[in-house]
Amino acid sequence: MSKFAVVVEEGREEKDGKPSVGPVYRNILAKNGFPAPDPDLTTTWDSFRVSVEKYPSNRMLGWREFKDGKFGPYLWKTYKEVYEEVLHIGSALRASGAEPGCRVGIYGSNCPQWIVAMEACNAHSLICVPLYDTLGPGAVNFIIDHAEIDFVFTQDKKIKELLNPECTHAKRLKLIVCFTSLTEEDKEKTVYIDVKPYSWNEFLDMGKDYPSKLSPPQPFNICTIMYTSGTSGDPKGVILTHENAATNISGLDLFLEHFEDKMTMDDVYISFLPLAHILDRMIEEYFFHKGASVGYYRGVKSRLGGRIRLIVSGGAPLSSEVEEFLRVTSCAFVTQGYGLTETCGLATNGFPDEMSMLGTVGPPFVYSELRLEEVPEMGYNPLGNPPRGEICMRGKSTFAGYYKNPELTRETLRDGWFHTGGDIGEILPNGAVKIIDRKKHLIKLSQGEYVALEYLEKVYGITPIVEDIWVYGDSFKSMLVAVVVLHEDNTRNWADQNGHRGSLSELCSLNRLQDYVLVELKSTAQRTKVFDEMPVRDVVSWNTMGLHKLRNPPGIYYCFLPMERDAFRPNEITVLILISTLMNTGFCLLITQLHGFAFQLCLNSSAFVGSALMRGYTHFGDCKSLCQVFDEISVKDVTSWNALILV
Repeated sequence: MSKFAVVVEEGREEKDGKPSVGPVYRNILAKNGFPAPDPDLTTTWDSFRVSVEKYPSNRMLGWREFKDGKFGPYLWKTYKEVYEEVLHIGSALRASGAEPGCRVGIYGSNCPQWIVAMEACNAHSLICVPLYDTLGPGAVNFIIDHAEIDFVFTQDKKIKELLNPECTHAKRLKLIVCFTSLTEEDKEKTVYIDVKPYSWNEFLDMGKDYPSKLSPPQPFNICTIMYTSGTSGDPKGVILTHENAATNISGLDLFLEHFEDKMTMDDVYISFLPLAHILDRMIEEYFFHKGASVGYYRGVKSRLGGRIRLIVSGGAPLSSEVEEFLRVTSCAFVTQGYGLTETCGLATNGFPDEMSMLGTVGPPFVYSELRLEEVPEMGYNPLGNPPRGEICMRGKSTFAGYYKNPELTRETLRDGWFHTGGDIGEILPNGAVKIIDRKKHLIKLSQGEYVALEYLEKVYGITPIVEDIWVYGDSFKSMLVAVVVLHEDNTRNWADQNGHRGSLSELCSLNRLQDYVLVELKSTAQRTKVFDEMPVRDVVSWNTMGLHKLRNPPGIYYCFLPMERDAFRPNEITVLILISTLMNTGFCLLITQLHGFAFQLCLNSSAFVGSALMRGYTHFGDCKSLCQVFDEISVKDVTSWNALILV
């Protein structure tokens, strides 16, 4: 079996009240120490400047204009053209009073102007601060004040948000630059709060009239303060330096060099994630480093075309089934990675051409070290078999701290390790990491029952009438509370069908609608088997119990025993759920017993059950039993064939 990570430091048992920690892992490329970084790549400005010198005529930024009710063909700006705009925008900022270290906000959807403003910040050691209103009501207002932003570049659609009376801190701004142009009304409102308004072309012209010498940053200078959601309500500002970003760019170079299918300057990245998110930001930085192209999409279509070579997934783990489906249907490599804003996007990264990493997020990134820390209340032991615990990271790409929040910084960065805030990982024998759970959202109610709030939000969130849902629990209470945001279109459809009229808020006050929402939520709970209140011998209750005991391997075992003892006959879905549960908890030795049980009930010939058993045997390397199950399946489908091929 190939190994993709190495142990560079042994773990230690719990001592003096400190939890036990697992071994320290590094990427196989860093087994003898982190590789020396590229001396010509120490800041993000270095990366862009060198690419302009190497690839001046290459297409860099593409966009589609919307005319006559439809999008036209792609238009492109070359690296040289973008660089010239960057110089002018940077000069205009300096002429407006911006000095190195000033914070500059960028607010809007991905577009060429977003990147030009960002690179202008890099050119003059200014700090780029993305503004992102989906962090919650008042988030933009909070960030403007907290980061002490003086200048904002914004999309025309976002200007009204800045000029909203509730955005009280917009008055501190010196100027607002629109990506396109402002209406006369918006100009008047901007002037009224004593802020200077500029269209994009007006600001470009100012830079041409007042050219300024560049003030490039040093590696230790702050590149960006990127705000993420905070547990206390207010967003938290993650400080990322130029060294953090440049290290990841160098690491990607080393990582991708080992694959036969190389990235080229002819490649195009479809930018769809917000640039205010670190994942998209780092992908685009890397494409610019390689002289490749980035196209900004609106109205993404289901047809991908024939050029897709690589699909990268991050943000939340993909199931093995979804990843396998994407590989087959797109005819492209699919790779999963794991990271946070605090790790500058990359903490682990899967190998695109390595099928043994299916369902994992890969080994530690080239310039990262990873270890697991014990979570005793959930039974996760980093020194167990398999090793499991909270993921902790350290390395040159790890953030410098939280802006103006030393307490949270000390809480999160302990002994040089960044604690990811509750992401639970498992280290596989090949060194890859599998995300299996979350720590933060598991609470204990007053009656002693543990509840996974995030899981409940995910389950209830699929209800058609629900746009969003937040579930809250208090350890001193025995019940949970949910706050539901209704899906407006589906709510209005219900109102039309039931003879009601009015605004959304008026509809929400109707007792009949409230009753309907409760019925729909209960229906979702029953379909997804959330509750375990049914009789023990009911098939559905066994399905439910398998899910309910997901984080408790002994509990699964005791669920299983009565099934054999009481001659209970489950259906194939029950067995499938139990097998999947056992795999997720690492309690794989029961697979053999379940295999025998399924054989007695003649369920082993089912492709559903058989494929699940094959994956179970794969999980702990029993190829002989796996092949035996394959022979027992009466009608072999693509899933069972794939399970055999993966061996």
